[in-house]
Amino acid sequence: MTAPVGDTTSSRPSAQALMATPADGKSQLRRMLRQQRAALPSRLRKEHSLRCARHALRALAAAGARRVAVYIAYRSELSTQPLIEGLLHRGVRVFVPRLVGQAMRMIELRSDTRLRRNRHGIAEPCARDHRRPRQLDAIVLPLTGFDAQGHRLGTGGGYYDRYLAGLGGRLRPWLLGYAYALQECEAVPADPWDVKLHAVCTERGVRRFPHR
Repeated sequence: MTAPVGDTTSSRPSAQALMATPADGKSQLRRMLRQQRAALPSRLRKEHSLRCARHALRALAAAGARRVAVYIAYRSELSTQPLIEGLLHRGVRVFVPRLVGQAMRMIELRSDTRLRRNRHGIAEPCARDHRRPRQLDAIVLPLTGFDAQGHRLGTGGGYYDRYLAGLGGRLRPWLLGYAYALQECEAVPADPWDVKLHAVCTERGVRRFPHR
């Protein structure tokens, strides 16, 4: 399903109105977007997470994704619980992040997988067996913001950038951003090492970026 994401109003955050360097622009955009995201009422958070999961499940099934990496939501991030439950119910193998120093590993989530809180307070698996990006069909990425060109504004830790380094323009794994529609920006400041998304999923639907 393809649907418009975000508004076309002038209230959309613009990097051009921020600092000149990508680093400064990203920092200010993150602060603005996190405030907007955190202001969402709990009722809307739940509704949006259910709608987004339905859109993503259809898109991932259409893409033939049987090994999918999904983040475990933290604080005001869009909840992935309905998505993870839906994937497991369909027999899809689900992998979730574990931090090892400054690196990130994708560990399979099973019924007996033990979780613990990492240094950032995010739940992660205790197991060590992991999958590299090329061993996955799709990766559902958290983001703070995104734009119509497929640029992703991450959380600032660089874990996904390091994990995805070297993929180039490969079609696999399919990189699907996961966010509220209000997180769309007019433009995201981009660095040379930033990996662009294949698509983004919000409560309004899935938008694909065929130019990637």
